[in-house]
Amino acid sequence: MSREETLKKEIIKTGKKLYQARLFAGRAGNLSARLDKGHMLITATGSCLGELKDKDIIKADISGQSAAKNKLVSSEFPLHRLIYKNFPVERIIHCHPPLTNAYFAVYASLKELTLETKFYLRDIPVVNLNTPTVTKPKRVADALKTNKLAVIRNHGVVAVGKNFKEALSLIETLESSVKVAAIARLFKRDILDALDTRLKRDLT
Repeated sequence: MSREETLKKEIIKTGKKLYQARLFAGRAGNLSARLDKGHMLITATGSCLGELKDKDIIKADISGQSAAKNKLVSSEFPLHRLIYKNFPVERIIHCHPPLTNAYFAVYASLKELTLETKFYLRDIPVVNLNTPTVTKPKRVADALKTNKLAVIRNHGVVAVGKNFKEALSLIETLESSVKVAAIARLFKRDILDALDTRLKRDLT
């Protein structure tokens, strides 16, 4: 099996994992893998990551010359290209985790409530953009200089790594950490504090 065929299988497998984990909806998100020094494999525009076929994965020139003529290439290709040109990474995941999107639409940063958040995620950079497609990829690339994971507010996340497992693990950890933070905020509500006070009073 050639390297290209092997990478396509990796991309298809990762797309299914993202779907099973409910880290995107519909036809959102895109995946890519570095094929060699000058090329990548990237999911086509409009493809569903949970139902990828070989034909949905396109070989593209990292220089951007050939991809610019291919109407099927993902609209996020400029972002993937810029990352591969500037970082020694092998895989990129861009998806739209619902809890993460909801949390960062309201809050500017994630409170480190668990050791996993502090150890694995560290300070997560948050990028502000106001378009449905990443039209200013340099902002995201700059954010990735300090972390292998970046949040694009009101849009999604981008994670990079030496393999898909590493990048996916960061996204799953972030989604879990956001869930913990959101539930913790519910536990801290004044009404719960009042109920606790009443219970203590009744027991004495």
